[in-house]
Amino acid sequence: MMHLLVVEDLVDRDFLAAHVQGFEELWREVLSRFSPEKASPLTGLPLETIREMARAYGKSIAPFIRLGSGLSRYANGAMTCRTIVCLPALVGAWAKRGGGLLASTASSSAFSTKAVTREDFMVHSTRIVNMNQLGRALRQMDDPPVLSLYVYHANPAAVTPDQNQVLKGLSREDLFTVVHERFMTDTATFADIVLPATSSMEHSDLYRSYGTYCIQRARPVIRPVGESKSNWEVFGLLAEAMGFDDGFFRQSADDLIEHLLSTPSPMREGIDNDALDSGKAVELRLPTDHKTQFRTDSGKIQILNPREQEPLPRYIPSNEGTYPFRLMTAPARYFLNSSFRERDDLRAKDPAMLLQMNPSDAGRKGLQDGERVSAVNDLGEVSFILRVTSNVPEGIVVAEGIWWLTHCHGDRSVNTLTSQRLTDRGGGSTFYDNTVDVRKELR
Repeated sequence: MMHLLVVEDLVDRDFLAAHVQGFEELWREVLSRFSPEKASPLTGLPLETIREMARAYGKSIAPFIRLGSGLSRYANGAMTCRTIVCLPALVGAWAKRGGGLLASTASSSAFSTKAVTREDFMVHSTRIVNMNQLGRALRQMDDPPVLSLYVYHANPAAVTPDQNQVLKGLSREDLFTVVHERFMTDTATFADIVLPATSSMEHSDLYRSYGTYCIQRARPVIRPVGESKSNWEVFGLLAEAMGFDDGFFRQSADDLIEHLLSTPSPMREGIDNDALDSGKAVELRLPTDHKTQFRTDSGKIQILNPREQEPLPRYIPSNEGTYPFRLMTAPARYFLNSSFRERDDLRAKDPAMLLQMNPSDAGRKGLQDGERVSAVNDLGEVSFILRVTSNVPEGIVVAEGIWWLTHCHGDRSVNTLTSQRLTDRGGGSTFYDNTVDVRKELR
């Protein structure tokens, strides 16, 4: 309670009075069920390890949590993140210099994106398709069906969940597909028309950041190669062809950038505009009181939120699955998702599509390092080369990166095994919440 009283001006007092004691009673009940030596049935960790972690966190002078986004990629991802975000309030960390929690950093609010998206041009509302369920949209949506697809800045044939359904949808004879690209990606092979795209060296742009608080302006250093055009140019040409005569579509990219920079934003106040104009990355200014700007009706932390379907944080199981191994789709060292797979020099550093497995699991399955195996579940089957390593815990298999189909050992890549199932809130992906079995390939 002493820690909680430190933040009584931040946390709703009614919550403190009504629920702190309940939390303490619940925790005592949970601990009473297990001996110190027994592992937690939920985490697999020894109970004493969990206790030590709780004690260390509670006694810290200014505990800080860096959350990241990986934990959100599960069926219970929203509740998991919500629960973790509540922890700093329970120990008073928000009131301590250097304490609290950071989920992510980005500069998305540095510019008025509405000035680019211009949703005010829409005469009526349209359907919104969650990209994590593209396969379902192309295969099942029928009121009306999706009859055309325009792809830019993406490679959905490789990166979208439930690859078998996505590829079947892209193969439809009645689907007209246009892909604006620099390379012949998996998706581009399904296109009726491939439009050549410019690289970042060939067009003006304004970069926001993901993971920092920096922005940067870029200008072209070479002329567009061949007939390649930027996204903005193609959108302008499409608008002209479709009869949109608003002057917005006739301005250049630099005109639009100047407009964005002329629109005031608290995050850009006091920045070095000369440095930004010269092409240098510029760090944004954050408000000094940002830690106490809670976006709730009361302006205070609301651990208890009666407006939520789940008023209090609680444990919600993830997808248990029906197969023995949890599949982790980790990043690759030399690639960014499916990007840069066109480069021979990088592929030479990562020559095999590996599935990593713990030695104990491999022994029980009768599998050997270096042999071809198949990972299977209800969604499909993918061929890998097995890498047996103690770096992977038991019960888990790891596949790194997203391979192009043209480079795979078989005819499918890892997203054949990931589901279109969405998270409990926000419509997020469940890329890390899938199970598989692994067996030796007979061919």
